[in-house]
Amino acid sequence: MKKWILIGGAIAIIVLIVGAIQYYRSPDITLWNTQLPSIGTTSSVRLTDLTDDGVLDIVLGTGQRELHPTDTAVIALDGQDGKLLWQVAARDQIVGSAMLLDVTQDGIDDIFIGGRSAELMAINGESGEILWEFYQAGDSLDPGTTAGLYNFYNPQRIPDQDQDGIEDLLVANGGDYLAEPNDPNRPPGLLMVVSSYSGKLLAKAEVPDSKETYLSAVIADLDNNGALDVIFGTGGETIGGGLYRTSLADIMNEDLSQSVLLVSGSDKGFIAPPVLVDITLDGNLDIVVSSVDGRMLALDGKTNLPLWERVIPNAEAYTTPAVGYFTEDDIPDFFANYGKGQWPTLRDPIQFMIDGRNGNILYEDTLGRFQYASPVVIDINKDGYDDVLMSTNYVEEKFESKVPLNRLVVFDFHQKEVFRFHNPQEGINFSSTPWVGDADDDGWVDIIYCVTRVRNNDSDHPAQLNVHRLEKQIYIPDQVSWGAYMGSRYDGIFLSERPDINPL
Repeated sequence: MKKWILIGGAIAIIVLIVGAIQYYRSPDITLWNTQLPSIGTTSSVRLTDLTDDGVLDIVLGTGQRELHPTDTAVIALDGQDGKLLWQVAARDQIVGSAMLLDVTQDGIDDIFIGGRSAELMAINGESGEILWEFYQAGDSLDPGTTAGLYNFYNPQRIPDQDQDGIEDLLVANGGDYLAEPNDPNRPPGLLMVVSSYSGKLLAKAEVPDSKETYLSAVIADLDNNGALDVIFGTGGETIGGGLYRTSLADIMNEDLSQSVLLVSGSDKGFIAPPVLVDITLDGNLDIVVSSVDGRMLALDGKTNLPLWERVIPNAEAYTTPAVGYFTEDDIPDFFANYGKGQWPTLRDPIQFMIDGRNGNILYEDTLGRFQYASPVVIDINKDGYDDVLMSTNYVEEKFESKVPLNRLVVFDFHQKEVFRFHNPQEGINFSSTPWVGDADDDGWVDIIYCVTRVRNNDSDHPAQLNVHRLEKQIYIPDQVSWGAYMGSRYDGIFLSERPDINPL
């Protein structure tokens, strides 16, 4: 049930009416829907022009059941028509989302993506040829036992570390799938620096508390002093951990003993990547993060001191907050989707919007069933206030059977409305965050999103992956505040500016 809390100021009825008409009369066109049998996805789409035709193409990690190999583990789809450009095999699910960097220097981005069973690979973006694999499949199908390597999470670009003139990769590795839920004996997480050109390991450092890690590390110059800071996390669903700050220099020295513990969790850790965003308006990026135990916390990026904390009772968090300008001031605000209960029993969600000034909750809702996809943010009606686009799952009764469905919804906080954005699609979206932007530079809003049909309502048994490209005949704003998983730039950093408010 949605709960609105007035942000301030009266809103004229005529504004509400005009806004609603603008939304409902904006037609949408499904440009294409690509169907891929026997696979699903927990990866989020990345877009780049692989065909050099001016239209952004789609890169996505996929897979079959966990611990099962597949010949379709990474795919590239033509943004024009959804045609499969290439596919790459892997020994397990590719659950990460791609990082893009042109290491072949042919003018087309290459793909760097990770997943389960120590899968981390570089792929030629134009041809789909594997450039390198960090861990060769022939070495062993169980790299955790033989090499102490587990899941690879989302890599980030860092300055060139091996003097080959090309940026390199920072990536976290951890998470033993064989560990029982409450078994504290977990392999320690690692932060690794890998050559983007060769796949060679340049540095490896164990996390300071020796806990497991599932969090994709983020990197930025938080102090504006020229030195790069890395924010990483430890712990999991049932194991305590912390959120830490270190330097890239310390990782290269393979020593994280001087890491600063920013915040800790006694019984649960930190899984969702943080957001780096200036909410103190001092010119320095601050840190906003969700902890598994249901907290959203903001920390000053210059001093590491807490700014505010909000606890959602009886909830857990596995998704990154989305960032946008939902209120009238110039301080970015946050929207999140948490799950009620305790892992692995998280059936119901709670969605809420938080005022970036003070952590106050301004809106709450409980749409659909819990899933792990994060929301995205765009000003749909160009009124100067951002809106949230989110993928939701629900079940519909049909002929005495239950049919899983997925639909996109929009939260418009300024006009105090929640809209169905598109007709529902059969299937579920387990954890694939949509992409929103302008894929073909025609001025209209494009959305790329994934829905998986499953066997027997079991997300671990995918029957068909559907990748949709939807175009909405709504003018794209000058900037998309938070258009993908980990932001419009895929790096967890929010740099958008407050747009001019249009009274409509």
